[in-house]
Amino acid sequence: MTPFRLQLKPGAPIYGQLLYAARMAIVSGELGEGEAFPSVRALSREYGINPNTVQKAINALKAEGLIEISPGIGARVCAAPKATRADRAKLLGPEMEVLVLRARQLHLPEEEVIAALRSHWEKISPATD
Repeated sequence: MTPFRLQLKPGAPIYGQLLYAARMAIVSGELGEGEAFPSVRALSREYGINPNTVQKAINALKAEGLIEISPGIGARVCAAPKATRADRAKLLGPEMEVLVLRARQLHLPEEEVIAALRSHWEKISPATD
């Protein structure tokens, strides 16, 4: 069994759904630094996904610096990358633009967008004991 949930939805690309689920698991802390990331074979078998699609998603996670692959060991979750606050914020640029455009299209006030963002932030943030 894989350490994160993936519920495939019809009409959306499987690659994008897998990539989103994996990112969510890593960023939320569900998969912590140093933990094993499932193999291509395991993900392909569990979710009935073409191994080439799984490999493409794993390559993207590796390129993003979220996982590292070591021969004989397999894939592991990486430590958070070292970058300045401004560098990290700049990476959100395209997604933030899409969010703002969609919110304006729906005529949502800034306060509602911020409240919705805060709600999602809290839902995804790792639990602290």
